[in-house]
This record gives sequence, C-alpha cells and structure tokens, in this order.
Amino acid sequence: MRKPRATANEKNVLLAFGNPTVGAKVTALHQIAPRSAPMDPLPDAEREVNALQNLYGASAARVYLGAAVREDRAKAEATSYAILHFATHGVLDDASPLYSRLVLAQGDTNEDGMLEAWEIMRLNLQARLAVLSACETARGQIGTGERMIGLSWAFFIAGCPTTIASQWKVDSATTAKLMLDFHRRLRGDRQKPPLSIAKALQQSSLQLLQQGGITSHPFFWAGFVAVGRGE
Repeated sequence: MRKPRATANEKNVLLAFGNPTVGAKVTALHQIAPRSAPMDPLPDAEREVNALQNLYGASAARVYLGAAVREDRAKAEATSYAILHFATHGVLDDASPLYSRLVLAQGDTNEDGMLEAWEIMRLNLQARLAVLSACETARGQIGTGERMIGLSWAFFIAGCPTTIASQWKVDSATTAKLMLDFHRRLRGDRQKPPLSIAKALQQSSLQLLQQGGITSHPFFWAGFVAVGRGE
C-alpha cells in the first residue's frame, strides 16, 4: 500500500517546461530510433507556458523555456511542486517502454536531455498532477493486470497520482488553447470555484467541440485523457 506523501509547498504550485532547445546530440540519438519524427521547435508550447505563468502568478509558478529546459533541472525541481507541466516533445518506445521519454535540453551536464520513464520512476514527487502536453504520452503496452506501461505510469510510480496525457500526436496550437482553459478551470477564480482534474479536462474539451469549425473534430479535443484519480 502506498504511503501518503506530504503536500508540496503552497508557494510552489506550478513548475512548467516548454519548447526546449533540442541539441545536436539529442537529435542524433532520436533519429536512430525507428519511425522517428523530426524534433521541430514548438513556439505554441512556449506561448502556452508563458500564459500559464501569467495565470498562476510569478510567486506560485516557475517556468523554463528553450535552453533552460534542462533534464538535470527537471529532476531537481520536480520534487517540490504540486503541478508539473511539460509542453515538450514526447516519444514512446513500444519495444522498451521504460525508455519512453520527454525530450528536454541537454545543458552542460552529463545528462543526455531525454527524461526517460525509468528515470521518472526514481523521482520522489510530491505533485498531485503531471500534465504532459506532448505527443502520444499516454499510449503504452498492456501487460499483466492490464497495466499501462507508458510515461503516465512512470509518474504514478514516482508518486504523482494523476497524469494528463495524449493518446495521439496532437495539434500544438489547439493544445495550447485547451491547456490554458484546463488550468483556468482547475484553478478557479472569484466567479467560479475550482473544478476537479477530470471535470476541468472534460469542460475544456467540450469548449473546443462546441466552438464549431475545424476544432469540433475529435482529433483536436479528444486526444487528452486523465490517467489516475481525476479528483
């Protein structure tokens, strides 16, 4: 039975990473993998993370962009925040799920810039929620007991009970809108009380559906799922 973890410091509400600068070494390692997609810049993800900092406020949120999205920094600081948000590329390794990864910046350390599932599992997280605003971060293999062996499972093992993750390659511009609306509903304001994780995601998805136009197609709003409690 899992022991309850202490709540993260209330000042440390959100830790967000967006649009990492992917170096040549990370790109080369990624291209070795079969069916690898290009690691293009993610300007929409950068705008997404900046908007989240404005939403939560400088005292409650810390964000990193570009070259500052270092793997060593993510490992060191992720243990102190209530909500983790990664607006980065995500890569699933169907053959070796423990090597599924979030692609970050390498920096000047011995880290390779790829935060792999097995590394996430070794963290001692205090977070109640991890948001993986990236490609196919929920999909994984099904094994004994129907366990999902993907990045969402790695965060659960590390102590984070709920993960928001995508089931397919998502559109970055629409995802940025959905994520900002999701966090607004999760946080609440003077007019509206905060919603649960599952309800906030549901309402944000319905908002895209009901807008009409191209975003009403399920491709744009149905990709993200809440894995875990959803409370």
